[in-house]
Amino acid sequence: MSNLIGQSLGRYHILEQLGEGGMATVYKAYDTRLERDVAVKIIRTDQFAPAMLDRILKRFEREAKALAKLSHPNIVKVLDFGDYEGSPYLVMEYLPGGTLKQRLGRPIPWQEAARLLLPVASALQFAHEQGIVHRDVKPSNILITRSGEPMLSDFGIAKILESEETVSLTGTGVGVGTPEYMSPEQGLGKEIDARADVYSLGIIFYELVTGRKPFTADTPMAVVIKHINDPLPRPTRFVPDLPAGVERVLLRTLAKQPENRYPDMEAFAQALETLPAAPVQDIEKTIDQAAEEEATRDILEAAATKIPKPAAGQKPRPQRSLLKWLPLIGIAAFLCLFLATGGGYLIWRSINGPLAANPTEPLSSPTKSIPLTVSLTPSVALTFTPPAIVTLTSSATPTLEMTSTLSETPPPSAGSILLSLADGMEMVYVPAGDFLMGAAAGAQYANPNEMPQHTVYLDAFWMDRTEVTNGMFALFVQATGYKTDAERIGNGTVLDFDQAGSPWIADMPGVSWRHPHSPSDDITGLDVRPVVQVSWNDASAYCQWASRRLPTEAEWEKAARGADGRLYPWGNDAPSANLLNFNRLVGHLTDVGSYPAGASPYGALDMLGNAYEWVFDRYDSSYYSHSPGTNPQGPGSGSLRIIRGGAWNYGLDWTRATSRSKLEPTYRVETLGFRCASDANP
Repeated sequence: MSNLIGQSLGRYHILEQLGEGGMATVYKAYDTRLERDVAVKIIRTDQFAPAMLDRILKRFEREAKALAKLSHPNIVKVLDFGDYEGSPYLVMEYLPGGTLKQRLGRPIPWQEAARLLLPVASALQFAHEQGIVHRDVKPSNILITRSGEPMLSDFGIAKILESEETVSLTGTGVGVGTPEYMSPEQGLGKEIDARADVYSLGIIFYELVTGRKPFTADTPMAVVIKHINDPLPRPTRFVPDLPAGVERVLLRTLAKQPENRYPDMEAFAQALETLPAAPVQDIEKTIDQAAEEEATRDILEAAATKIPKPAAGQKPRPQRSLLKWLPLIGIAAFLCLFLATGGGYLIWRSINGPLAANPTEPLSSPTKSIPLTVSLTPSVALTFTPPAIVTLTSSATPTLEMTSTLSETPPPSAGSILLSLADGMEMVYVPAGDFLMGAAAGAQYANPNEMPQHTVYLDAFWMDRTEVTNGMFALFVQATGYKTDAERIGNGTVLDFDQAGSPWIADMPGVSWRHPHSPSDDITGLDVRPVVQVSWNDASAYCQWASRRLPTEAEWEKAARGADGRLYPWGNDAPSANLLNFNRLVGHLTDVGSYPAGASPYGALDMLGNAYEWVFDRYDSSYYSHSPGTNPQGPGSGSLRIIRGGAWNYGLDWTRATSRSKLEPTYRVETLGFRCASDANP
């Protein structure tokens, strides 16, 4: 069962593994009869006693038939079922948009969280009306369509696996499920109903709004115990401006006793729907008194356990608020990290200043005062001013001098510069917002795969100011011993053909990633030119080493042309020799940053010309016609990856901000490099 890729389960040919959990493994497969992609979930039977398998298979068939009858626009459709060598499997719709789990990790506005979960609540209510309780509602079971619509999957899987021998299956003594999202009664092994799903969906609502799970621990059993016994941490503890009405809905949904929650999923959905419009006092009237009292008692009990009682005859010691010390604690923590990491991973610097020294070089001055006050001038209106000075003395004992005032650090603005100490790369800030992506109808040289032009919203991100250079890539190779695709493939491999039809051969595998004009390992004078002859795999590995990632296609285009639909980074004026390296005007690659007049609205350089650039997305010629309007990640399947930006030997037909092409991810050529990106709020 460990290597099904390439095998067939009847009419379903297994293509790739999509994920694996404690209960099942999910594969992408091709339905050879209906000629479409499907998802195949194979139930893991390695934890079952042989005597249980026959009963599991019979129960699986019964439940699978019931699941196939569930027809709701927000429920992933079960298409077929069967068993393979004694392991039962379900065949479901294949949705390439990922899962809700991939979008967690930071708070989102409560209005957006409620909007996202309403279709899921509707799907659960429909299932409950059919007598089916999900039992394992969690973010990884909420799939996202291309249009951003949530779809609930895995109905009844937990019920299929639950039995009187559950203890031997889970090793916890509780029912099958996911501890972080499991209701207290399910953790106790009690009989459950639809209100267990209400609780689980409430946990997801809590996590979306606060950016964290309410209960975590080192072991699954410890998490279950917390759900049963620990009071719910108040959501406003993590989101202070959260409306009282939203908090009260969360408190009721996550009540320990089922009778104190919303009676069914429909009531919970109604509470979510009324939140945006109803005044807080009206929402509060919908809260049962028992639930309110329970929540209040939980909070008071939690507070009481943390306040020591005075000894007999001793006056109570006044409790000092920790809040006023939080800014000082935060700054002290920042400075400790700054010193411990030899300067921190990322620092601000002036865009007019020189590049930083070797990032691995320690701060070795016997006595050196470092003021952490940096102003980005002249074009960047951002000042980062922590009110502190770190003094490194000859005894290597750092002392911290605090000023008497604290000021809030302003957020970065468009074009702000961030310096990565991993490789010395400057990164420019691209703020969140909408932009026009793709070519307008009738645009010169436009290809159908660039249409239709459409509006896309992107979260804020940082983009490398230039392409990654030979010198930077050399640091990566030296630090990791990485072998490129070209080196692994070896000598004699044809990489591409030049304009005259002569083949480019990988005849120097040890230096195949170097600039094509470099005859040996010596890249003196070429270390500030773009690294080329790198595959998508090589580029992705480098970005990961640098704690960044390849930019998405949408991020690349916004960083290149801005938000106003301009044709080129600099505007709508036709390209010229002072704006970019293209059309063989120079005849070879140039140093990165050689064309400052061609900068994008955010300060990114060489987005067009010089070297083509890999981006993250897979290729689909019609993707723009159905891509999501928010943070598109590209198609979920396909073997080809996208390249952007044109190169020094390409003309206007390819050297445009909207031009897109595709290559195999192992492809390398003398004109193809890359740059990295990172989230602004990781």
